[in-house]
Amino acid sequence: MIPAVNSTRQWLEPRLAEAPPELRDDILQLLDTTPGLDLSDPVDALATAALAGLEQVVAGTGSRTEALRLLAADAALTYAFEAAAEAGRSAELAARVGLDGELGRRLTEAAGARGESGAGGP
Repeated sequence: MIPAVNSTRQWLEPRLAEAPPELRDDILQLLDTTPGLDLSDPVDALATAALAGLEQVVAGTGSRTEALRLLAADAALTYAFEAAAEAGRSAELAARVGLDGELGRRLTEAAGARGESGAGGP
């Protein structure tokens, strides 16, 4: 039996086999550096890591490293939805991370910290 703590990596590894090495490494780095991840749940771990990555990009300066982080965060969120679809949890994840959920809240907070009006408005 696979230890629960490895189930996100076990689920993700075959999907990353064909990914460009830099992208693969940055996705795995998101998983390694995002605090409080429950790696026994690929849906939650990937979504949480993706949101953390997007938050880093929004707070950044637009460097090449941040462009790679944006691609990694996007890929992690896509993988989270793939895992959610397999588990019958797509609607749950969409409600959690959509603009009315964590993604919207985080973007609004980041925009406020930068003195902008918000995530969706001018």
